Amino acid sequence: MKAIKYIWLFCLLLFPFPAVAQNVMTSSPYSMFGIGEIMTGLYGVNAGMGGITIGMRGKMLINTDNPAGLTGLDSCRLFTEASAFAKWESYRSKGNNNQAFTGNFSRFAMAGRIMPHWYMAVGLTPYSSVGYYFQSTQELEGSPGSYYTSTYSGNGGLSKVYLSNAFLLLPSLSIGINLGYIFRNMTQTEDQSTMSVSQKLFGQSFSADFGVQYSYRMGRELNLTLGAVYGLPQTMRMEKTKTLTENSSENSYNMKRVNQTLPQYIGGGVSVEYKKMTYALDYLFRQYCSLTSADSRITFHDSHELRAGFCYFPNGYSSSSIWKRMDYKAGIELSSPYYMHIRGQSGISWRVSAGMGFPLINGRIHTAFFYDRVDLNGKMLKRGITGFTVTYTLSELFYKIKL
Repeated sequence: MKAIKYIWLFCLLLFPFPAVAQNVMTSSPYSMFGIGEIMTGLYGVNAGMGGITIGMRGKMLINTDNPAGLTGLDSCRLFTEASAFAKWESYRSKGNNNQAFTGNFSRFAMAGRIMPHWYMAVGLTPYSSVGYYFQSTQELEGSPGSYYTSTYSGNGGLSKVYLSNAFLLLPSLSIGINLGYIFRNMTQTEDQSTMSVSQKLFGQSFSADFGVQYSYRMGRELNLTLGAVYGLPQTMRMEKTKTLTENSSENSYNMKRVNQTLPQYIGGGVSVEYKKMTYALDYLFRQYCSLTSADSRITFHDSHELRAGFCYFPNGYSSSSIWKRMDYKAGIELSSPYYMHIRGQSGISWRVSAGMGFPLINGRIHTAFFYDRVDLNGKMLKRGITGFTVTYTLSELFYKIKL
């Protein structure tokens, strides 16, 4: 089977991914606070639908955001999936501008039915990212008219490896659980002429979240799916190592460990399939206030996210034209308030997206274009991101050795 032939290559790609995942993911100067910038909406079949996941299920949809949705997969096939993204970022804060181009892989996953009523998936994806570089000029204390320049840079981030299990309890009712391990390093450096201070943080934590879905066929061409998810708060222990370099002399020492509480979340979603259309709506509450920052100017606040999207899928035969075998998607996401407050200033975040999918070599390619915007009051921060994601889902018949 062709899918099996690709598994060894897929697994080889997983090994360097933790190192790759923590680089070139963002260029936000505000990723230096907390655990970095939380990575969302950069992978998956439904990225073009505004990231809708909670109430979604499908024969080729590896839905690990709501693991209960895995029971919708074709039970006779094994699936592998890889996602990547590219984005152009623009930041404006108090008259200063910063622009950068970033891109990387954003998820690897495998999924399939293990036994009747039992489905499983494994995967690896970035959880957060740190990436910034900027300079600041300040007056030298005690020497009016004299100035010095400091250069601040940071890279790294957190990655998440997970195991998902889903169980079909009844023909219409499914439950699922994700068990994950979040880990990796973050490095922050400050350079001043002949002196450099570097701080390396290593964090690790286990995570668990749950999902449920109820899918009911209301007619020959009408199907309703309701879903809900809940993610437990988790305490991450972070080890700090500080390195001071001055006049070619380097000294390293361990600092006091710090803890970060990863945000818990709860959400619900619904999707309606009617003829060739799918309409979906998600609501998600994230408790970001559990995060802390060493900088008193930065605070974190809870976020309410609302997502809506639709998909048109003609679902033509294999002999039909390519246009009848493609699917067309669009969506919007609104988050209020923005989870990071800077000097007391709050704001909103919104994203619009559109995409399409088409068949390719025993699978499908899904593409999505998106524009992401953050506006904080008082001209504190304006961020605009124009991006592109691509996801390839490969499937192959696996019925010969099914249990």
